[in-house]
Amino acid sequence: MMKRILILSLFLTGLVKTGFSNTEITVVNSIFNLIYNQQFGRADSVLQRQSEHIDSFYFDILNVDLHWWKHVCSGTETDSRQFLIVLKSLENQQKDSPGNKIIHLVMLSYKMRFELKRYNIFGAVLLRSEIKKILTEINPLELNYSDDHIKLFYLYQSLFDYFDNILNPLLRESKREIRSNALNRIEDYTNENNLIVSTLANYFLGKIYLNIEKNPQKGNLCFRELTERFPRNEIFSELLKDSELKS
Repeated sequence: MMKRILILSLFLTGLVKTGFSNTEITVVNSIFNLIYNQQFGRADSVLQRQSEHIDSFYFDILNVDLHWWKHVCSGTETDSRQFLIVLKSLENQQKDSPGNKIIHLVMLSYKMRFELKRYNIFGAVLLRSEIKKILTEINPLELNYSDDHIKLFYLYQSLFDYFDNILNPLLRESKREIRSNALNRIEDYTNENNLIVSTLANYFLGKIYLNIEKNPQKGNLCFRELTERFPRNEIFSELLKDSELKS
């Protein structure tokens, strides 16, 4: 059960709206690059300085993503507390509108990952159920978002289809077919021109092939792409080494 919850929690971390203006996409991609190159101080500085050029939705997403990775990479109590402060601010936002439902969805995913790190399995189970419910409530066609955003949402639906059909003693052939179809869709998104969509697709597809499908050669291709894109990311470098050793 813990394994199932853990892998389900992984895919929801970076949900980002991508209906950008030209100026906004430049700023958001710049901050995204700094975060994933683990230049957290610079990312925070640029995020605060450029906040007036970023919609509040994007600011919230980048801010929680930044503080999550700072918390993960440093492991310090200070970064942990700061992450929880950011998380609480998102939790207190209204979640009735479609856009805020996505913010709430992202907040829940981070919260579940944090609870898993504390081995609070019961809390993680409850959060997983809430995440599954809110996924069914969000209709991207009603959000009037760009094609890029809709692609991103469908990427996460494909990830959920895959992870939600891993551990089940019944209907195994049916579950396998769902996972196979989901993997094909995720792989399609690795070739997207959008930086955020393709990065997330490569990361999660690589993790799936390395840790679940036991096909490290395919995972290696994804991690090689990510390390070329984000050469300062130590997590991606370690995943690349791991996939090479297991290939």
